[in-house]
Amino acid sequence: MTKIIFTADLHGDNGLYDQLFDLAHKEKAAAVLIGGDMLPKEGDFFKLFDQQKKFIRRYLKTALKKFYRRNPGITLYAMFGNDDWAGNLQYLGELESQGLLFVIHGKKFGLPGGFELIGYGNVPPTPFIIKDWERIDLPEVPLEHQYPAAFLSDAKGMKPINPLTYFQEQKTIEEELRELPISDLYQKTIYVFHAPPFQTTLDHLYDGRPIGSRAIRRFIEAHQPLLTLHGHIHESPYLSGSYRDRIGKTLSVNPGQMGNILHAVILDLERPEETIRHTVLG
Repeated sequence: MTKIIFTADLHGDNGLYDQLFDLAHKEKAAAVLIGGDMLPKEGDFFKLFDQQKKFIRRYLKTALKKFYRRNPGITLYAMFGNDDWAGNLQYLGELESQGLLFVIHGKKFGLPGGFELIGYGNVPPTPFIIKDWERIDLPEVPLEHQYPAAFLSDAKGMKPINPLTYFQEQKTIEEELRELPISDLYQKTIYVFHAPPFQTTLDHLYDGRPIGSRAIRRFIEAHQPLLTLHGHIHESPYLSGSYRDRIGKTLSVNPGQMGNILHAVILDLERPEETIRHTVLG
């Protein structure tokens, strides 16, 4: 049995993190996966960069050390999402250098049972201000309306940009997916994508629009991995009626995230379809 727990969109909520660590201890999981939007997003926008840095270096570092004292056999894998300033990735790297987690964006890792894990955190353009983790999805997809205020970050902090110019200078999601590490066996590979695939039960906004990635959907259709795990669209499971969908042979999951009760899934990679459970949605 290779039991994993997956969640996303914790947004620096200490209570949700505490619930996640308690759940992993209770379930005796082999691995815990966090699929983006790890850090706080509320409060003064111009203080958010430093707020996120402090969250990593204070709360998260302390909580992970405590977690591993109780659970030395569990491994945590994580990546940033579109609300996490990329300039703070160096501080997540500090935790990685101390053996507290593995950063999975653009990388491949082996899991127990011969399974592979590959992460990708970029999402199609949103109307939001942080652009570090946004890319054009496909050249033919219309661009979401962009407000004049847009920012990138680096190790020194935030800087304003022209979003249209920025997107033109970046590779598309479709192009970046081709550059991910190659799976040795897709039938035993788990992908963590922050964005959900387009037109599934996983990508519905409050107004009913599907807003997922067409490139990620095409990638899944072409390669048919065992499992894909997603976040980003918190409300979708409630609007669509399901936190999981199937694209060909691939099981795709977005647990959502609403309120102060952890939304996560627990499953055995040997039998994901038969064993998957949700902490809230049954």
